[in-house]
Amino acid sequence: MLSKIYNLLNYCYEDSMLYQFASLEFQLFLLSTKSLIPYEDRIGCMFDTNRYKKELEVFAYYKNGKNDIIDCYIKNKRPTLKEDELLEYKLLPIIIANTNWNTLEDEVMKLTLMYTYNKHSIINSIILSSVIFNYMNLDNLNIDILKNASKERLIEFSLVECLKKYNIQIDKKLIIEFEQERINIIGGENIIERLSKLKSAEHIYNNRKGMKKVYKENELILKNFTSYIFKLRKGIINPEKLIINNNNNIRDLKELLRNNEFNHPFLGKCKIIKRNDKEIIFRNKLGLLKVNI
Repeated sequence: MLSKIYNLLNYCYEDSMLYQFASLEFQLFLLSTKSLIPYEDRIGCMFDTNRYKKELEVFAYYKNGKNDIIDCYIKNKRPTLKEDELLEYKLLPIIIANTNWNTLEDEVMKLTLMYTYNKHSIINSIILSSVIFNYMNLDNLNIDILKNASKERLIEFSLVECLKKYNIQIDKKLIIEFEQERINIIGGENIIERLSKLKSAEHIYNNRKGMKKVYKENELILKNFTSYIFKLRKGIINPEKLIINNNNNIRDLKELLRNNEFNHPFLGKCKIIKRNDKEIIFRNKLGLLKVNI
């Protein structure tokens, strides 16, 4: 199981860890992972949307890259109708950490609908979740198993019920368009082929292992997160240790950056490495972060 998780994470994020600063894809992985809280009364991990939104407020300062959907949410605090091309990088920790399908589906949709109401993104979330769920839980996979399971789960999914559950109201036209697309995909033959451009799907379809050698420091980071997500998956982490108290009163990062060293509830212990008129570079236990002034 550990090797499955590590190889999948390695294949999906290796390219985003090769630079001095982690790229947007790996930063999104970190945000989702840090927002997972084990349920106290059942096996599974809740995607804590309140924690995630607070993380995004801080993330806006050190975000390494541009993306219309992320930038739109940070600026306007609402979803768009655009297709989310970075969705898999956000969803992977949530999918891997949950072993119950109904819980997994609920938590995945929390994040998906935060960013977009796009019909393709919603459908891809269900199919990608199904593919990775089977990858994690079955030893012998083939295309037919992936297709049939994904089709069955897409049939069972109700967008109307999902929107009702999270008290989300959208234009009825969008619901009709979603249902039309869902029916077309269920009746077609390319239900999982539509994911072929996604790195996680490529890894699973082609039975790849970590193909590139990452730097030793990054390899250690990936191994640590593999172990951490595995423990979340097994429900052996005390949720009380992951809850940050009084997170509504967190000091603004720009204020803290006036100091040479500081502690931040989301970023941990930080130390300023470089400071000039254009940027501030600081380090925490996961590497270097840059804030443009």
